[in-house]
Amino acid sequence: MKRKTLIKSAVALLFLVCLICEVLFSEHYLNISELNIKTDKTTASFRAVVVSDLHNREYGKHNKKLLRMIYEQEPDVIFALGDMVNRDEKSRDVAMDFYNELVKIANVYACLGNHERDYCDLAGLKRDMEKAGVRLLDNEMETVDFTSGSITVGSLAYFPYYEFNAPDYDNPARWFLDSYIKQQKDNFSFLLIHEPEMFTWGLEDKDIELALCAHTHGGIIRLPFVGGLIAPNQGIMAGHGELLPKYTKGYYDTGKANIYITGGLGGNSLLKRFYNPVEITVINVN
Repeated sequence: MKRKTLIKSAVALLFLVCLICEVLFSEHYLNISELNIKTDKTTASFRAVVVSDLHNREYGKHNKKLLRMIYEQEPDVIFALGDMVNRDEKSRDVAMDFYNELVKIANVYACLGNHERDYCDLAGLKRDMEKAGVRLLDNEMETVDFTSGSITVGSLAYFPYYEFNAPDYDNPARWFLDSYIKQQKDNFSFLLIHEPEMFTWGLEDKDIELALCAHTHGGIIRLPFVGGLIAPNQGIMAGHGELLPKYTKGYYDTGKANIYITGGLGGNSLLKRFYNPVEITVINVN
């Protein structure tokens, strides 16, 4: 009897240790996810790194560990998908130090996240990003040239079809999205969108070649065969942070829109990431 009790206690202790190690692993061990794309719509052959949701965190002093990992991927271009600052922190030193080093590795194209849009000094942040050499796209697109060809990169700043814009939805985001979808016929295109819930609101019916998204932190807690459990503005509960969201991490094909969501670098003030390591994403095209 004592032996069975001892075995049960040992198994319970081992399980607890595994849980603790998994939480520590997910929050602090930098992971690399990879997406390979082959397309006839461009002759460009290149390697991109996607970073998001830094939230003023540091991986190594002055983010040297993170920057070294990005540098080692030898990217031709870097996409930064927002929430590099925290809305409730005046200091942006960590984010700007990171951006100033990031542009030394490759050209950086960025979109705003919800934390930047709510930031106390957004105008100053935009000026600093421009001064650093970051190309911030805000309902804009432009051609990116490589030695082997070119692609188009655009950024949708907010959802074009909010109810208060009805019935004509006459706003810059709608104008931009219409023109972006039309130009996709001529060149391979990335669309940077911080919040993937825009697809549950209606973008999943749009012809979008490949959207790169962030914001969800991979669903915070991930379970095998289930996926991410929590993400803002998605799922079965009302409020901030819903359960069983549709889009949390990885690649999705809606039949019209193609979406890739990076798990990003951030955590959660209330919950620790579980079975869901922080990450950068590497995209290989052709």
